[in-house]
Amino acid sequence: MSIIRLPLAVRTEADHDLAASATPPSRSLRVALVNMPWARIHAPSIQCGLLQSITREAGHECDSHYLNIEFASFFGSAAYDTIANIASERLHLMGEWLFSYAAFGEVAPDDDYFAAYPEVKSIWDELTGKGLEDLVRLRREQLPQWIAECAARPEWAAYDVIGFTSTFLQNTASLAMGKKIKEVHPGVTLVYGGANFDGEMGAEYARTLPWLDHVVTGEGDLAFPALLKNIADGTNAPVPGVLQHASKAETAPTLPAVNADAQRPQHLDELPTPDYRDYFTWLDRFDRTRLLGRTPVRLPVEFSRGCWWGQKHHCTFCGLNALGMAYRSKSGERAFTELSDLLRDYPSVHIDTVDNILDMGYFSSLCAKLAEQHWDVNLFFEVKANLTREQLATLKSAGILRIQPGIESLSTHVLQLMRKGASKLINIRLLKWAAYYGIDVAWNILAGFPGETEEDYAEQLRLLPLLHHLQPPGGCGRIWLERFSPYFTDPSFPIDKIRPRASYHHVYPASMDLAKIAYFFDYEASNTVSHEKVAALNDAVAIWQSRFAEARPSLVHQRLPGKLTLIDRRTDEPKRAVLEGWKAQAYEACADAPRTAGAIARQLAALDLSVSEAETTAFLEQCCRAGVMVSDDGKYLGLSLPENPGW
Repeated sequence: MSIIRLPLAVRTEADHDLAASATPPSRSLRVALVNMPWARIHAPSIQCGLLQSITREAGHECDSHYLNIEFASFFGSAAYDTIANIASERLHLMGEWLFSYAAFGEVAPDDDYFAAYPEVKSIWDELTGKGLEDLVRLRREQLPQWIAECAARPEWAAYDVIGFTSTFLQNTASLAMGKKIKEVHPGVTLVYGGANFDGEMGAEYARTLPWLDHVVTGEGDLAFPALLKNIADGTNAPVPGVLQHASKAETAPTLPAVNADAQRPQHLDELPTPDYRDYFTWLDRFDRTRLLGRTPVRLPVEFSRGCWWGQKHHCTFCGLNALGMAYRSKSGERAFTELSDLLRDYPSVHIDTVDNILDMGYFSSLCAKLAEQHWDVNLFFEVKANLTREQLATLKSAGILRIQPGIESLSTHVLQLMRKGASKLINIRLLKWAAYYGIDVAWNILAGFPGETEEDYAEQLRLLPLLHHLQPPGGCGRIWLERFSPYFTDPSFPIDKIRPRASYHHVYPASMDLAKIAYFFDYEASNTVSHEKVAALNDAVAIWQSRFAEARPSLVHQRLPGKLTLIDRRTDEPKRAVLEGWKAQAYEACADAPRTAGAIARQLAALDLSVSEAETTAFLEQCCRAGVMVSDDGKYLGLSLPENPGW
């Protein structure tokens, strides 16, 4: 899922001492934080919620304005959700294109956009049953009118500072609203931040757009209150990570160095709990039932920042974390307290962590504590795929019922090219025990890694039918080239002709350097799999999805005295096989985790079963040929699930 991420700010030991002794502002400001389309409407903004709490702790008044909810009410929540969640948005930037005219006026002819991305017509027709002329009218008339009406409200004049958080598809809507507010209320100070303003992206926006009074690049926890103190005190002390347009700088007309992003707090326990009260106020104002139907509200929470795996081995295609890969985590006790506060204070049992990866220390702290509570909570975490059966059981007992494990491939060679630190069997083990414990797994199959082979994907095509009893991937496709990923930053990879995705030319004016503001890039890569093979894998995934949803295939084993019965309902012709004696024990020995034939033979010998390694290997290979086991690099993993739900 993905799940929304705002780089926030962090402090060193010296920063902590400095923050503790900082003098309060000379006056209290009124601050508004704005959450624009196309942020999801079934969840509050953790960016606004956290900065709202931080701003109040700094001595200022602060409100959050969920204009994304208001817009969804006007636009229609079903259509809103579709555009906000379009998987190919990175290709055609439809959501950003829609608000582009309100932000910049004419950028490129609409017909050129439709010619470049004909799928937009079918998307719009499916959503509304109307033609492109209606879409053009929405873009050129209705959306600018909505922006103008919102900006004209007198309430904005009551604020000293208005902050816009922009992540993913919020950029042009945020820029359009700020521009119009500045025209109507020129005395208000506008501040922009969020993932869309990291690094040189923020510097380019600050350079080219004069209505952006301040741009925060990087984490805002320390920079934003420091900036507010400057504004309250009428000073202009330098704040790392805060940029100004040259026309607003009192001294040098040049911007600070791009790499001077905001300080990052190191002690996340000191951050306050996000305030989501305004979200529920706006949701009720525009009729929660009409907007969400039965879709539950999901409360975002943050327990860590960065990625402990990425610190050691940055996955080659991953553009998350920008310049803040260093892993920082809240203590298990603090995480539990914050989670308790959210569940107590707000009407939701669904909690989505925005962390890039689960802190492994939480198994003995946070998860253990949650398991003791027996709360009816539904938690989401991103995890690493090498979790054991016991660890997945712990997640289930803690109420962590949804995970995103970063599986990405079922080919060990391709996983090595990604630097994932996993293998085919590790990923299948995760899918197997997640299915057993009833944990929902969000995952995809990726392709397009330099050095991969046709056989890597032929192998996966042969494998997929054996896994129809496990949760299928959401899809299969080639990787996107993202800013901040090793493929983008490291010239040693065979990635050539890097340029901003062509869709940016239809969204942003020529006065902006697209190479500096783009997050997604077109490119050429050598030694990658053919489009035909990826298409074949896509077809195989679609079959898997269909069978899993409709036929509910299964592969289970029944443990009985001296034997193991395998019952295979993965196809329309059920099969049954009985393994007896040492063969039953050998198969079951490969159930929890991948094992070598030698290790299994030694285990059997310890039970006074005299079976050679050669005999064991022959039996395991027979199981592989029967499709009830898979092997890789000399290790074997059984595919069946225990029929007994308590085994």
